[in-house]
Amino acid sequence: MKVWCLPTLILFLISCGPESIKKEEQEVIIKLDYAEGFSIEEKHNFKIITIKDAWLGETNSQQYVLYRDSLPNGYKDAVKVKIPIKSIACLSLTHMAFVEALGLENTILAASGCNYTNSPKIKSLVQSNKIAEVGDEQSINYEILVEKNPSIVMAYGIDESSLTYINKLNQLGLTTVLNAEYMETHPLGKAEWIKFVAAFYDADDMADSIFENTKQEYLSLIKLTRNIENRPTVFVGMPWNGSWYVAGGKSFQAQLFKDAGGEYLWSDNNEKSSVIKSKEVVYDEAFDAMFWLNQNSYTSISAIIEHDDRLKNFKSIKKGSIYNNDKRINVFSGNDYWESATVYPQRVLKDLIKIFHPDLIEHKLYYYRKME
Repeated sequence: MKVWCLPTLILFLISCGPESIKKEEQEVIIKLDYAEGFSIEEKHNFKIITIKDAWLGETNSQQYVLYRDSLPNGYKDAVKVKIPIKSIACLSLTHMAFVEALGLENTILAASGCNYTNSPKIKSLVQSNKIAEVGDEQSINYEILVEKNPSIVMAYGIDESSLTYINKLNQLGLTTVLNAEYMETHPLGKAEWIKFVAAFYDADDMADSIFENTKQEYLSLIKLTRNIENRPTVFVGMPWNGSWYVAGGKSFQAQLFKDAGGEYLWSDNNEKSSVIKSKEVVYDEAFDAMFWLNQNSYTSISAIIEHDDRLKNFKSIKKGSIYNNDKRINVFSGNDYWESATVYPQRVLKDLIKIFHPDLIEHKLYYYRKME
């Protein structure tokens, strides 16, 4: 029996040797389907998250080491966070929307723009003083943040000037984590940032399940419009101070219009964010467009015409095919389109398909409403 057991013992020792341990510690890159702004590496008992572009023009990456037990060696310049976190401060409504989608809204101790939320759960927590208002980037109440002392402050940057308040948070001893979901150019890319948020709670499986359901529903909707030949033209926005801000051709909104079976007027533009056009150019290019969407704070056709009488001759107004994404807006003008739609882009896609091709889908508009 000893003769037979010895080889087995040797094999067992070999399998538990340095090569096996090394293999166990090797990184596993978590596959992301659409998000391009961050990556997750799963190592033995800790994760490394890297943000590539915290804001437009930022060339330095941001790295976070999320550890469960002991702090790993190395990673000198990374922000270290013990997980799962117990609490969070959110400086964007979209951050709160992700946390709520994970069912973890009770961990939010402080937030920016509480009046603008459309979430009944978040509103209730604010009204019961469980979530404290901390102001916006320009006027953050640092004292409240220090007093609440959340595990992390989830922040964002617009440009290099954002470093002023970000550095201030760090100097106060608060662990600051940047979230750059708004930089994504695909609606599903933005939604996939739920995996980024979930990583800090060590709730990866939950995030995977939520995103997979979102992705599958979104992709099934695309099938409805894939072979559509009649793609109505669509444009967006309103003139302001002689200019007209429109979504870039590579933006998430342009992607939504395409997936919904529409033809965005400026789809050949390579910009990922907004593009500034003169009023006269838009008057000429959008005059005969079939649909006009996203008129910002304008709530009626009469208000639009009052702003500029020339707009009454647009084909979209004459046909009554003008829709605004402000159906879910609260008394403080907080628009849910810029909150929960980030997490659930399939709801927006359903709206747009119903608007462009009403016979393709049975659906009651959720974020959009027809202008009267």
